[in-house]
Amino acid sequence: MIDLSGMLSGTKAEPLYQQIVTALRGRISEGSLAIGTRLPSSRALAQDLGVARSTVVTAYDQLVAEGFAETRRGAGIFVCDVAPIRPPAAPSRSLPAMTAPAPGMLLPGAPDPAVFPARPWARCVSRVARMDPLSLSHQKDAFGDPELRREIAAYAARWRGIKCSAEQVLVTSGAREALELTMDFLVGGEDIALEAPGFTPTQRFALSRGWEVHWLRAGERGAAVPPQMAKVTLLTPSHQFPLGGTLPVPQRQAFLQAAKDRDGWIIEDDFDSEFRYAGQPVPAMAALDREGRCIYAGTFSKTFSHALRLGYAILPPALVPKFRAQFIHPSAGAAITAQRPLAAFMASGQYDRHIRRARRLYAERYSAAAEALSAWPEDLGSFQRHNAGMQIAFHLAGKQCDTQICRDAAKAGFAVRPLSPHDPAKRSQGLLIGFCQSRADVLPGQIGTLRRIVEQS
Repeated sequence: MIDLSGMLSGTKAEPLYQQIVTALRGRISEGSLAIGTRLPSSRALAQDLGVARSTVVTAYDQLVAEGFAETRRGAGIFVCDVAPIRPPAAPSRSLPAMTAPAPGMLLPGAPDPAVFPARPWARCVSRVARMDPLSLSHQKDAFGDPELRREIAAYAARWRGIKCSAEQVLVTSGAREALELTMDFLVGGEDIALEAPGFTPTQRFALSRGWEVHWLRAGERGAAVPPQMAKVTLLTPSHQFPLGGTLPVPQRQAFLQAAKDRDGWIIEDDFDSEFRYAGQPVPAMAALDREGRCIYAGTFSKTFSHALRLGYAILPPALVPKFRAQFIHPSAGAAITAQRPLAAFMASGQYDRHIRRARRLYAERYSAAAEALSAWPEDLGSFQRHNAGMQIAFHLAGKQCDTQICRDAAKAGFAVRPLSPHDPAKRSQGLLIGFCQSRADVLPGQIGTLRRIVEQS
């Protein structure tokens, strides 16, 4: 068993999952955990450390996302070769000489930390600390801070067209917790339908529960309504992850009708819907729901900061008392300290201004990335312009292996991710290419270098 107990402390400001990530990352980097070493199961490590299993799962997911570990279906999680994060001794002869790229270029789904409104946020935190310090450490309502829930309800109506009350809002540690809580509560012993390709943590969660999973084959315009509706269906209608398309309104209405007929539920994962670069954001699927069959899951990780670890679920009125009966104590995952400051930040109008500013910047970067990818030859692959989201799905042509390309790209400091792990059938080969953290003027050069890596892989 890997001994990390001396490195974990409940008194540190750093969350426990991040402490585990830091400890394992260090051991992998220094070589004390050899390449190919199988990490302990999440359950075993959680028991050894005395933490929740979800804490270890979150840590492992982060290590996989950063390229320090990889998941092998049916076998576990294994240490990867981390040589790509070390600077090469000399420029590669296979690529033209260039300035060494910053680690993590073109990381998909990641907001630019430089866009974060640090000073206005600090002022809100300071103001709350002076005026109501107890709100930073005490929470009476299991559903979350009441002021934040009111602001979320108003925001959902303003930006997503969802008519709801603060009573319907449940604050969570992020969209992922919102999804897992609602899935656990609603599926019970019945079946669930998930998009394929789709969000891998959600797929793993459903399979780990032993549920009967039906895969909805997703295309550029989302998934079609299946002949037999599952008890619970999870969709990303505003911006399908990872392909990027938008589910047309007629299909949304058809899903809602089918859920009503089945006496089932739809969970709407709306993780980055604010970032639409042509026209206004498309109204949420929950905004069309007249039968109370849609649970809406949102997050502040994409629009604001990953570090806040805050998200939310908007429940249909009929589900509120049932969830209330289950949530007697506040969610252990949702950070209390940030909730009241975030409410104040939203109430001041600064959150809306931040989103508009981020959307303008990301729109420029999306355009630059799309233009650069358009110059790639057709024999490498293709992509669809969706004018939305925080990454572009580039579909590889031929027999190239997307995981190998990503390994090769990581050696040059790129953080592009393979598409195939998101598809249980492994029929999708492609690259998820981010653009939000790169300036528009440097994106053409970065994507040009990535092209040469793809051509040589």
